[in-house]
Amino acid sequence: MMTDTEALEQAMRRWGEDGYVRRQNIDGERFTVGVREGVLYWVKGAGKSWEEAFKAADSQEKKPA
Repeated sequence: MMTDTEALEQAMRRWGEDGYVRRQNIDGERFTVGVREGVLYWVKGAGKSWEEAFKAADSQEKKPA
């Protein structure tokens, strides 16, 4: 099980120094991963664990625009 620190490190590896993680409750999804730009936070994936959130981000990145 990934810790908060490990999740942040993973986000920064994936998306650079703007990579960010947050625990929150949006539609029952407690963990979110994404990119922070100033005060804005762009969620790339959400889930019930850090691993699930990163998996969701991976599936979003494979979808065509």
